[in-house]
Amino acid sequence: MFKMGALLLGVVLCTGCAAAAPPAGPSSAAATAASSGPAASSPASAAAFTLVAHRGGALVYPESSAEAFEAVGKTAFPIETDLRQLRDGTLVPLHDDVAGRTMSGVSGRPGGITVEQWAAARIRHPLGGAEGSPTTWEAMLDLYGGRNVLVPELKDTAIDPAAFADSILKRGIQDKVVVQTFSFPAARALARSGLQVLYLLRDGEEPDPASISSSGISHVGPHQDISSGYLRSLKDAGLTVWPYTVNDETTAARLRAEGADGVFTDTPWELAKQLGL
Repeated sequence: MFKMGALLLGVVLCTGCAAAAPPAGPSSAAATAASSGPAASSPASAAAFTLVAHRGGALVYPESSAEAFEAVGKTAFPIETDLRQLRDGTLVPLHDDVAGRTMSGVSGRPGGITVEQWAAARIRHPLGGAEGSPTTWEAMLDLYGGRNVLVPELKDTAIDPAAFADSILKRGIQDKVVVQTFSFPAARALARSGLQVLYLLRDGEEPDPASISSSGISHVGPHQDISSGYLRSLKDAGLTVWPYTVNDETTAARLRAEGADGVFTDTPWELAKQLGL
């Protein structure tokens, strides 16, 4: 059983920042925010191709930072993040199994980091701009739960899926959360608990779509190099398909034409502009 962090850490407003003015947009789960860049947006069609903001838009803002999530939270892009546990069990957004690649002021595995050390750290900007602030999953739930679509991946195997599911169900926000995992047993268990689940597939994996669907799993996240035939078979099984991680117009347009429902992307604002969303 993990302990959800109770601290609302480092949510820093970026109003007036040159590259950080968040786009305004609809909060509908079905729509994708359309934008001419991080500084502007326009309403999106309810039938729009979904652009999932991978790690909060990791090529635009400091990866998995409070600032990134704040910006995405003002759009209709689903907010994607990876989750790992700190020493006391607090869940935090972090992709790597060590903190050093993206963070300053803290290093090593998250299981050895205290919540105080986490709060004092900073997150590097991908373009060399101002550093970002770390946050916690509970802070994200408080700010965006039930308002934005959240797409967490349980990256840390120590996270108890049942306890995680219970934390979502108790808030009554299961319709606005799509939990990801590469583990089929975990995906099946999370789906049986009442959550929407996205089963991640590695490049070249093509498990039976009917078996996925019959397990209660609603979404599949294949590699962007998925074949058109397998993509169609996933769609025929009634699954929502969001390939990862797509940062170029050509690949996104191809996947869209082949029937994908959306993509994970590090540059949702730019990709929305390129695709005319």
